[in-house]
Amino acid sequence: MENTTPKEMTSSHLAASLYKDDFGQPLQLTPTQQEIFDIITKRKYPRTLVITPTQYGKSKTVATAVLTRAATFPEKWAIVAPTAKKAGIIMGYVIDHIFDNEYTQSKFAIEKGDSFDKIRRERSKERVNFRISKGRLGEVFTLTTEGKRTKNVLDALMGFGAANIVFDESALVEDEQYAGVKRMLGGHKDNFILEIGNPLRRNHFFQSAHDDNYNKIWIDHNVALREGRYSHDFVEEMRKEKYFSILYECKFPDEGMIDDSGWLNLFLTDDVQRNLIEDEPYPVGAPRLGVDPSGGGGNFTSMVMRFDNYAKVEWKGKIKDTMKIVERIFEICDKYRTLPGVYKHPDVFIDAIGIGKGVYDRAKEKRPQYIYGIMAGEKVNSNDYSNMRAQYYWRTRNELVKGLKLLDHPDWKKELTAIKYKLKSEKRIQIMPKTQMRVLGIESPDTADALGLTFAVYPETIEDYVAEVRNPTQLDPYEE
Repeated sequence: MENTTPKEMTSSHLAASLYKDDFGQPLQLTPTQQEIFDIITKRKYPRTLVITPTQYGKSKTVATAVLTRAATFPEKWAIVAPTAKKAGIIMGYVIDHIFDNEYTQSKFAIEKGDSFDKIRRERSKERVNFRISKGRLGEVFTLTTEGKRTKNVLDALMGFGAANIVFDESALVEDEQYAGVKRMLGGHKDNFILEIGNPLRRNHFFQSAHDDNYNKIWIDHNVALREGRYSHDFVEEMRKEKYFSILYECKFPDEGMIDDSGWLNLFLTDDVQRNLIEDEPYPVGAPRLGVDPSGGGGNFTSMVMRFDNYAKVEWKGKIKDTMKIVERIFEICDKYRTLPGVYKHPDVFIDAIGIGKGVYDRAKEKRPQYIYGIMAGEKVNSNDYSNMRAQYYWRTRNELVKGLKLLDHPDWKKELTAIKYKLKSEKRIQIMPKTQMRVLGIESPDTADALGLTFAVYPETIEDYVAEVRNPTQLDPYEE
């Protein structure tokens, strides 16, 4: 960049002149990425919303544009995201590309005790500064709206006085926090907001997407295909996966399917109705009994027996005595063990939290080889689910789609259709916790939980599970 600054270069050559890709070659932006880059480096519109397919490359594009702007003008840029991890993605790209060229590297204000190698290696800074002129700095910093930090976010914005805000994964920022952040811009007549993300919720992000005051970049997988970001085979492969319409077709969920907080129904009424049967069929496969114990109150102890082809509510009632629940479990097991065609003792999967811990312990003492304690909040070896409960409910959903029948019972429609899920910022499935269901006035889904427990461990992995099963008393507290 001989005798030239980013202020003077044409935008079509700026990114390639300054930055490098993962292979050390000049960074080449697609036409849509170039448009995003231009909007930031020129601050062309006060409000812009960007919706692109996932993994399109918008985070790196935004990071290099913000870096260019902060290294050239004495401005403050806040990257606001729903989690610290998400906020760190754009900041990580900013740090990566500071050292791509002499221009941004020479402007970078390294702090005492830091070194270029340390910063590039750790990529964990929450703030970077650039010397524009004597006493004037450009700055990029991150803020998270994680948890209950609304006040902290607003205080931080007020203290730093950022007039330029980038909301990363904006749909996952809660409405209250989003509105508060925008209010903080009131003291800056010349302010700028860029919202990027996937159309996960019909909340403020949905409203911005339909606000005439917003400039919009809204593309789907077809545009990404034409620009060479995906292959046709990849798109067809992902078409079979969950959330394709949101993550690749870039469509907001239909009204009524999702609430303001992003919760969707995991089971639809028609889907459950389609699987209900009145006559019990001949059992196929090994029997599996799911037990969701309760100590009384408003909740019930539910027991669901499931085979490969159907499931039934075997028993539901209120029992306070732990040993009586255990006795009922083995009465059911003994009944099925003697049925013609049922070739083994049923495996029993017990929710081993609270009163369930006592039920699990007593049952395990009696018949250890058949009893499995399931920890709903336990982490699983999958990036798709937030915990065990999310995994076994998603497996339940998949089996119903494949045609698993349900022997008719009033609980099926009432409870299964009350189960809600959302996609967290890390793209992991989360099931609405029971605590939140209670706040919303939704009854405890005892029977649905019992069915879900039978999918906590698939038949082919039971042996592995037995070898690795942990004592519930050794687990940390968790949210269901």
